[in-house]
Amino acid sequence: MGYHLVREAAEIYDVYALYHSQRGDFESVNWLQCDITNHIQVGDLIEDIDPDFIIHAAASADTNFCELHPKESRLVNVDATINLVGIAADFNIPFVFTSTDLVFDGERGFYTEEDAVNPVNEYGRQKAEAERVVLEMYPNTLVARLPLMYGDVKAGGNGNYLRRFIADNNEGKVSSLFHDEYRSIGGAYSIANGIVSLMPNQHGIVQIAGKEVVSRYEFGLMAADVFALNKTLLQSVSQIDFIFVAKRPKNVSLDITKALHLGYTPLSIIEELKLI
Repeated sequence: MGYHLVREAAEIYDVYALYHSQRGDFESVNWLQCDITNHIQVGDLIEDIDPDFIIHAAASADTNFCELHPKESRLVNVDATINLVGIAADFNIPFVFTSTDLVFDGERGFYTEEDAVNPVNEYGRQKAEAERVVLEMYPNTLVARLPLMYGDVKAGGNGNYLRRFIADNNEGKVSSLFHDEYRSIGGAYSIANGIVSLMPNQHGIVQIAGKEVVSRYEFGLMAADVFALNKTLLQSVSQIDFIFVAKRPKNVSLDITKALHLGYTPLSIIEELKLI
């Protein structure tokens, strides 16, 4: 997500991108190494930059890691967020916080911004707490609640789901994909474009996701069609056949009516896959 946000924002703004270990490769961007849990370092950088907007997209997003290491993940997902929104409030800087569909329990799906959160794993609990705190501390915050995402296969980081999926298929590895886990899977290009376009004028929670609700298996079939992959290596499996460290919700699809009314125009899954 950070990769795509930097790329889209750089079309309009002078971007100062903070990174922890993996520096990006966009030459038009000012890259600054930073430990986001070092509150003094972060504060000094923001004071030096004097930004017009702050987008906080950093997260410890591995659900199993968060479940096993709640204290360490909380430093990034909650404590660093509270520090950043406090700085934004002090300097009256519009603030964007990227959250997750995993704040919901997945019992019914198609959740709206007004639905009560009820996370079933530690990552969701941390993000739900962060959502609540940032809006209490600084109402001039846009909470962009995001889905499972896919994006440019050149994007760095271990979180590039699509790149791993394609690489495994090309290497002849079987991909086990859930047919009973549903998400409003969103393309990172569309979502980043939506965040950048909405951030000057919006605050509160806005769900920015894909228009289609699909299972991981259905998404795999779509990607296989676009990238000419071997569908025989795609195995349809059920959540109930696996034991997870962190509990997985069944259906955390998002109602994005609010974002659409605000001018968000996501590509379809097939359109975005073809763009990639």
